[in-house]
Amino acid sequence: MSLRLPAVPNGPWRNEYPFASKYLDLGPSRVLHYVDEGQGPALVMIHGNPTWSFMFRALIKNLSGFRRLALDQMGMGLSARPGRDYGFTLSERLEDFDHWIKSLNLKEPFHLMVHDWGGPVGLGWATENLDQVASLTIMNTGLKVPTGFDLPWKLALFKRSLFLGRLLATELNCFTQGVVRYGTQRPLSPQAREGFLAPYSRAVHRESLKGFVADIPLKKSHVTYQTLARLDQNFELLAKIPTFLIWGLRDFVFSRLFLDDFRGRLPEARVLALPRAGHYLLEDEPETILKAVKDFLSH
Repeated sequence: MSLRLPAVPNGPWRNEYPFASKYLDLGPSRVLHYVDEGQGPALVMIHGNPTWSFMFRALIKNLSGFRRLALDQMGMGLSARPGRDYGFTLSERLEDFDHWIKSLNLKEPFHLMVHDWGGPVGLGWATENLDQVASLTIMNTGLKVPTGFDLPWKLALFKRSLFLGRLLATELNCFTQGVVRYGTQRPLSPQAREGFLAPYSRAVHRESLKGFVADIPLKKSHVTYQTLARLDQNFELLAKIPTFLIWGLRDFVFSRLFLDDFRGRLPEARVLALPRAGHYLLEDEPETILKAVKDFLSH
């Protein structure tokens, strides 16, 4: 087992996340942490940046009748912090996700839920594995930049300068602190705030946060631009899969523009727009989302 697993301090946040840890060892310094709770049809959940499987805890606790599987992406949450040979690119994360899914040996098509950077990873994988996906639940994410979108200044601070991005995201932990502060419309409980921050308490544990931001392709020359373009070109294949769009309309990044783009491309999708929810919509509207997801997955 890798020695690069983060030493995450225990605290009251553990009461919010009382799940047994499971691991998939992909080689030196590449160990994926995940949660596997319950029995029944599988629901696979994949998060974005700068969060981890903790954000799905309400669904993991309460969505009875389903096998709930939530991954921590490489370098995030309780997964290992990889070495310098890992580039934190979308292509690598697609490979990680594929290895994890294959390791689970799921016998039936599974339900897939994605959020933020989990969108390109999960949806991208789904375009090439249509027969393995029973349904899609898509929350505040994107595969392409819709017309009229400008990168918010809060995110641009981390993106425009490599030095400034590293200083703010890695050394000063401003990225995680900022999203915890501005990602919800109602204040987090002390336990929830602690849980979101716990895996990123040391600078050495925050390299992936900077890596995710660096992987946002603003130019065609960016290594991930072509990967996203290929996935987006195949996106129409997902129209065959039952889809539920759940959107926090107060998201300062994935605004209504992104929701409208998905609605135009997936006209048969069910839609739940939440006017009082932000980027961390599961924190703002957990009961509403739980009820809606349970209804969607049961039909």
